[in-house]
Amino acid sequence: MPKLPLSPSGKRSFSTIPADQKLALISSYSETLRKLARSTEAVGRADMLPRLIQVADGLDSMATAIAETEAGAVVMARAARLIRATEGMLASMSSSSVVH
Repeated sequence: MPKLPLSPSGKRSFSTIPADQKLALISSYSETLRKLARSTEAVGRADMLPRLIQVADGLDSMATAIAETEAGAVVMARAARLIRATEGMLASMSSSSVVH
């Protein structure tokens, strides 16, 4: 998974990114969420798949609004946290299934 350029405390940095780069970042987050969603089945958390896809779809459908508003910085920071938390959960669950 790619390193996320925004941290939860990096809300202000999103505001300084040019609009075209914001849209590219939003697309990148959406694709990362879709990849994570597909990975959830492998660790027995298929229940997460539709929810992560729904968040990715929301990012895609609201990309312009996210890129153009201050609230977009909050949305992206929360998306970054969701991605990191999901990556951590998947890593933890996949390593524990290897041990057992």
